[in-house]
Amino acid sequence: MDSKVIRDEFFDQYVEFYNGGPVPEYASNDFSYYLECHRKRLDQKGIRAVKKIEKIEDNIDNTFNKEKQPYILDMTYKECNFETDYYKDDVMLAKSDNDTETLYCNILHKQDYQEETISCPNCGHSAGARSFVNGCPMCGTTFKTFKFFPCVTSFYTLPKFVERSSIDKGLKGVVKFGIIAGIAVAIGVGLYNGIANQSWGAGIFFGIIAGLLTGWLGTIFLYLGYSLFVGVTAFSKMFAQAADTSDIQAARFTKRKFENDMRMYFPDFSYEYFEGKIVSLLRSIIFSDDRSNLSIYKGKDQLGYLNDVVDVEYRGGFKYEGCTVVGDILHVRLINYVSCEVWCDGKLSKHQRNFKMELIRRLKTNDDLGFSIHAVNCSTCGATFDAMHVDKCPHCGNPYELINDDWVVIFVQ
Repeated sequence: MDSKVIRDEFFDQYVEFYNGGPVPEYASNDFSYYLECHRKRLDQKGIRAVKKIEKIEDNIDNTFNKEKQPYILDMTYKECNFETDYYKDDVMLAKSDNDTETLYCNILHKQDYQEETISCPNCGHSAGARSFVNGCPMCGTTFKTFKFFPCVTSFYTLPKFVERSSIDKGLKGVVKFGIIAGIAVAIGVGLYNGIANQSWGAGIFFGIIAGLLTGWLGTIFLYLGYSLFVGVTAFSKMFAQAADTSDIQAARFTKRKFENDMRMYFPDFSYEYFEGKIVSLLRSIIFSDDRSNLSIYKGKDQLGYLNDVVDVEYRGGFKYEGCTVVGDILHVRLINYVSCEVWCDGKLSKHQRNFKMELIRRLKTNDDLGFSIHAVNCSTCGATFDAMHVDKCPHCGNPYELINDDWVVIFVQ
């Protein structure tokens, strides 16, 4: 299926999810876990988040991909109005602006993928894996120890300076005003000359000339004035955004060094895949209730201060601060730039947070784009299990270490 179609269906369902609907059909196992943890956190705080993703006219809509057999990672992006409103006891706490933003969405495909047939362990119902995303359709038993493709692995948004749709509306208004002014002047001049000079022919002639000049010159001057206004507005937004995102833009300069360093250890390293991975890891850590036995987090601090965070938005960049190798373990240090909605002392406030993170991974492994911690295959017995909160196979007891397959966070601050 085309990635743009998957993206649009996913976000329709994403909006419905925050209105009490099921987890989006195309959400990956890791993404589904984050969404469920996020909804649970919102429920604990008694807060309702209403997401809106609205189409705009003449929007940019494109896709580029990275292929790594047997996977294809599509990053599809489009312009839209993305906003979130927060409520508590039906009282609005905060409302985001509705400026145009560019939405980036990562979608993972697997070539020659055949959907796995799943049998419910409770009632025995068998069907394609995707129909079990929100639990068994017959008895409701919930389990997600399987993989399916294509799936949405991550997304984020970045603001635009000026909305083209608003510019188009403004230009239409300028032209409409010029036409109306020209017609009004033509009628007025025509009537005056016709009555004053007792010649309706001259009145009509002078009225047409006056109307054309008024409409033409008026439209030109209005257009120049409107263009100046748009330019000043765009510059002010650009200046404000530059000040707001200067740290991210500076961080982007570390991208090439990061890619070069990682490809010394992992030749097929994908920046886009890693970017989605660290966003997913941070969100899962923030919204987990019990971090003491998380496989993805092995830090000493239990991060209790994150329990008041009710929403997280990736700001579109992270800064690479270097890496070291200890034995056969690669350590990567970075700063992840996000904004957080925090519920504390009965108030909701938005803060920009720069999370320092350190991640580790065993060097003998390479990126498996289709890996999911919620569907790990045991190397001993072949069984599939969710390794988010366990360190051994529940079927045969074989020890399991996540760093053999994926990144593990050992520090967050």
